Amino acid sequence: MEVPLEQASEVEVAKIGFEPLGPTVRSALVASKRRVRFIDEGPPSGVPLVFLGGAGTTVRAVRLMEFARPLRECLGIRIVSVERNGLGQTSFDPEVGVEEYAEDVWSLLDQLGIGSASIVAISGGGPYAAYLAAAHPERVRSLHLACAYAESIPGSALDFDAGKVAADPVAWWLFSPESAVHQIPGFIDSAIEEATRAMFARGRNVEPEGLRQAFNLYAITPLPKLGDITSPVFMYWGSEDALVPTDHIERWQRSFESRGHAPSTTMRMYGGEGHDVQYRHWDQILTDVAYLGTKVLVSANGKTLLADSQQIEDLLASGAHLGLAAWHQ
Repeated sequence: MEVPLEQASEVEVAKIGFEPLGPTVRSALVASKRRVRFIDEGPPSGVPLVFLGGAGTTVRAVRLMEFARPLRECLGIRIVSVERNGLGQTSFDPEVGVEEYAEDVWSLLDQLGIGSASIVAISGGGPYAAYLAAAHPERVRSLHLACAYAESIPGSALDFDAGKVAADPVAWWLFSPESAVHQIPGFIDSAIEEATRAMFARGRNVEPEGLRQAFNLYAITPLPKLGDITSPVFMYWGSEDALVPTDHIERWQRSFESRGHAPSTTMRMYGGEGHDVQYRHWDQILTDVAYLGTKVLVSANGKTLLADSQQIEDLLASGAHLGLAAWHQ
């Protein structure tokens, strides 16, 4: 028996359409004739942000930063990320290193109609961001380095073992019980999904050539000379970062000074924090991309506020906190 439509009650859904389950991965053929996998999220007219994720991550690692999506959308930021060689569903090409990757990213940006862009690197994305910036310094709107690996430091305790990570990728994503990431609903589960996707997206028995190559590049690749960058540089670090210790800051600074002058650099050092700074202060990174250091994101009385950078000390002294109000609920 057919029920007349007028007898059916309407369900009022606030939004027509489905909610996305993370960023949509696309592919494009770039100038090198290589096919790249990428994401492009945000308004076409937004501020372009090129995101370089940590060691052994896929292009969908961006979704780990989307706990702050409402802020990113409010700031009008468009985020683009390109998957690295041999990770996720990108096949491994032994001829593709950091310079070839940079070439492909700029070629894709040309296709997307993006001239200049802010470059943001977290952790193991550092060397790739450096070569991306060195390839076209005139197109770098700003450079943001969050606990970003620079280059091998003699005597460092860092141990990058591709075999160990491939055998147990989930362990690569362990965070201490005190880490701020535990405040983000679903973050740990999403990190586990990212870990397994990075290693097994092309099959359980596929060798981790991409990860092995990346770790080898970390060990032998020096930072390029970055003295031609004239746009602002921002660095975000936890004073207690054991994975990428503050020794790397000096390596970055040395590279910036390679031409006899250094770009304007803002150092945001977070006392007592570790290698989760890139997540805990992702909101400030987005704010710096949008406002190039003139604003600081703080919260007070359950509200998130944009403050002039000159006011920050007074605001913190009066009870305000760094970051989104959600961190302090």
